[in-house]
Amino acid sequence: MKDMHILAIDHLGEDRDALSLALAQALGITLYEARARIAGTGKGPVIIASFGDKYDADKRAEQLRAAGISPLILSQAEIETDETRTTARTFVLADAELVIGTRTGEEVRMAYSGITLIIRGTRITHTTRTETEKSTKLAPGRAILSGGLMLTKSVKVTSTTSTDVRDGFFHLYGATLPPIAFLESGVLYDSLGPALKPTRTANFLHLLGELRQRCTAALFDDRLLTRPGQIRLLGPLFTPEAHMDIAVSVLARSLRS
Repeated sequence: MKDMHILAIDHLGEDRDALSLALAQALGITLYEARARIAGTGKGPVIIASFGDKYDADKRAEQLRAAGISPLILSQAEIETDETRTTARTFVLADAELVIGTRTGEEVRMAYSGITLIIRGTRITHTTRTETEKSTKLAPGRAILSGGLMLTKSVKVTSTTSTDVRDGFFHLYGATLPPIAFLESGVLYDSLGPALKPTRTANFLHLLGELRQRCTAALFDDRLLTRPGQIRLLGPLFTPEAHMDIAVSVLARSLRS
């Protein structure tokens, strides 16, 4: 992936016409394009541009600040990935802390009082499968032309099916540790013991509910739970299926700032 600097707007305000005009002037785009980038975005944040050069991103952000708009800039290095966050495999809900067994076999301990943010969402994986089936069918025309030697012909039928696979997740944030990711399909729930539910989804929601009760200082946000919410944050420049890490990173920066 080439170097990338994400520019987003936080706290959009009520006057969208003035915002669209300032955005068009700062980015050098049409007013129509500017309106499209903040359409239906609620209060923000929303991604409005992406730059390959840090100077360009800083320059545009400065123009937005001069117009009274609050921008956020994330470099590629600040975007969460599977390599930069910790992914949970097991957990124990201890009295004062969450004990996490990671996918790499390490143990991480997070005091409930030290968890400051919980972001819940849904990862959507879009897959397309193309299949071609070969068959033979009677061909009376061929039989006549060939004097009865060619009675059939080969037929190919191609079909394409698309599937969306959804997987719930939540990320935990604290002051001293990298983000901790819990994937609904990737966590073992055995430690729930008598509280163990009959389905994976029920166990996932039970764990999330327990953490929300215990992490009394944590801010909770679930706007990435649905695709419309994801689209509102990512804007027209990125898709939820391919860029969920960007959405999570921008939202976490906004909430933690």
